[in-house]
Amino acid sequence: MKPRLDATTSVQYLTGVGPARARSLARLGIETVSDLLAHYPRRYLDRSHTVPIGRTAAGEDVTVLGEVLTVGERRTRRGGSLQTVSVGDDSGVLFCIWFNQRYVLKQFRPGQRVLVSGTIQWRSGQRQLAHPDFEIQTPGREGLHTGRLVPVYGLTAGVGQHWLRQLVHQALEELGEDLPETLPHSLLADQGLPARGAALHALHFPDDHRKLEVARRRLVCDELFGIQVLMALRRDHRRTQQGVRLDRPGDLTRRLVEGLPFVLTGAQRRVLAEILADLRAGSAMHRLLQGDVGSGKTLVALIAALFVIEQGWQALLMAPTEVLARQHGKTLRRLVDPLGVTVETLTGSTPAAERRAVLAAAAAGEVDLLVGTHAVIQEEVHLPRLALTIVDEQHRFGVRQRGRSTATGDTDQAVHVLVMSATPIPRSLSLTLYGDLDLSIIDELPPGRQPVTTRLVRGDEEDEVWEAVRRAAAAGRQAFVVHPVIDETEGQDLKAAAAEYERLRAEVLPGVAVALLHGRLKAREKVAVMDAFARGEHKVLVATTVVEVGLDVAAATEMVIHDPDRCG
Repeated sequence: MKPRLDATTSVQYLTGVGPARARSLARLGIETVSDLLAHYPRRYLDRSHTVPIGRTAAGEDVTVLGEVLTVGERRTRRGGSLQTVSVGDDSGVLFCIWFNQRYVLKQFRPGQRVLVSGTIQWRSGQRQLAHPDFEIQTPGREGLHTGRLVPVYGLTAGVGQHWLRQLVHQALEELGEDLPETLPHSLLADQGLPARGAALHALHFPDDHRKLEVARRRLVCDELFGIQVLMALRRDHRRTQQGVRLDRPGDLTRRLVEGLPFVLTGAQRRVLAEILADLRAGSAMHRLLQGDVGSGKTLVALIAALFVIEQGWQALLMAPTEVLARQHGKTLRRLVDPLGVTVETLTGSTPAAERRAVLAAAAAGEVDLLVGTHAVIQEEVHLPRLALTIVDEQHRFGVRQRGRSTATGDTDQAVHVLVMSATPIPRSLSLTLYGDLDLSIIDELPPGRQPVTTRLVRGDEEDEVWEAVRRAAAAGRQAFVVHPVIDETEGQDLKAAAAEYERLRAEVLPGVAVALLHGRLKAREKVAVMDAFARGEHKVLVATTVVEVGLDVAAATEMVIHDPDRCG
């Protein structure tokens, strides 16, 4: 006995689905009725309007309603067969043809009303449709393949459009109103949204474009609502996690702030208050710190790290690239050396002997702040008193990498997490992507910052760009020149870093010190190039997007970006 269908029923219980077809559907990720209904159409063919046969022209995609006049078959010169069905209306006749598909003729009888859809061809003075979609008109029966907005699905071997449309329609008809509702009825009423079952039917087989858009809006709300519920559950769970409680501060943070040659901005003080309140609260902090380049996120993170360190704990800072990790390590060490705080840097290219020494010191609790790339979350890295993990440019790390960064300590209490990003994220999007994180925004730049001027330059104006770079170099300033690829590739019309480096050095900027930096250089070579650029030995650095995050070269006042649409 066939079981009553519900959303969790295997598709094998639908009529026409045997083991072979079920395996084919599984390749599309379809195993249950719910999976089938969530296999949304990729696009729609608008076959909702019919055209008189006499008004059709060659090359047009049309839908025609007519009467079957004749049904026939003949042999071709190559030994195959040609099936022909003529269809007529008051304005003319067209011929539907198929090659080697004798089964088609069994579906037609003279006198039937039929809808046919396809591209008109003109052959030997006759209108033709080759292998058209068609449906015999049956009173009271809804058409699926023509005469309407027709769904087009993603397919795989063993699954055809006609069969899959019929299968989806069968599932919708058998489920009826039994599809479980996922949104509160009050929300549906407030937003004027249809029930889930009605929305799915309208998405797969819409009566018109308006109903299709309403259905899409309803199902988008489903997805967003589900994400928000998941984020709320995660947030509630994390609030129950006991974090390292920090409530006996020393004087490291005070000494650092008092020793700075500038005053913290109001925005920096505000977000610091939010972060320090989290660290004192007793539950684990999970906070996103957002702010533009130059707004002072790293300094805020350092003050938070010192707050942890002055109470006997350790902190970890992860950066997405070796160049940035080494820059962070160097900058932070310069700031905290006078305070007696130990900072070490660990990357994939750290020499073996130095690596062993850093690992031993970290495990002994002698490293207060460990800075590095993903190398700092390997199994052999152990920070027994880890209380705070800071992730710079967090979108560059995978979820598992960020998760592992909180699991290197011996304490049973959860590690506090502060993630940072310079990418502007609208409030609504941040709630969707990072709804499990509290959000702090540094919306104020330090005083005296010069405004950034951005200009789109056409190819025939390129000489002006290089003249500006020459003037900058002559005045002692520097420039970045960024390319999306290292080498030229056949079929791609993109300027490549390696070739442009040679051209700039030899032809465009002779006499100007030009360097090249890209991801295929060895780690030591990258560091050497960046260090020389930071010292001012090179005036122009030609690079790929390896320089895209947070490199601090104060004298670099110009940046030329080729093919910016490829750089994100």
